[in-house]
Amino acid sequence: MHRRGFSPQELDELDPELFHQLMIYDQRIEPNGSRFQMMMFANLCHLLLASSGNLSERGRKEASVLDWDFYGILQNLTSGELSDKLEEKKTNEAKKQINSIAETIKALATKDKNNGKE
Repeated sequence: MHRRGFSPQELDELDPELFHQLMIYDQRIEPNGSRFQMMMFANLCHLLLASSGNLSERGRKEASVLDWDFYGILQNLTSGELSDKLEEKKTNEAKKQINSIAETIKALATKDKNNGKE
């Protein structure tokens, strides 16, 4: 609202309901807000990625607009929820890696069914 040219005195004189409406517009709806800018940036990057000829079909299907949301603005999560979600994702990825290593070792161990006998 300060960018619109309201002086502190004019802000004090505004009707409280109008003041709250202007605050909501200024912080949430305004086209040059951070959420809108992130949405434009994420969609642009996703479009460039999807139209790239160097990306496989699988890569195109797995790509998401949220992959380009660097600050977590588009996910509507608090910073604590976002941190918990990222921690859970890291834990799940570590479990998957350990399980794949265990499966590889198991496959190598059971590869020779004669157990070394001819």
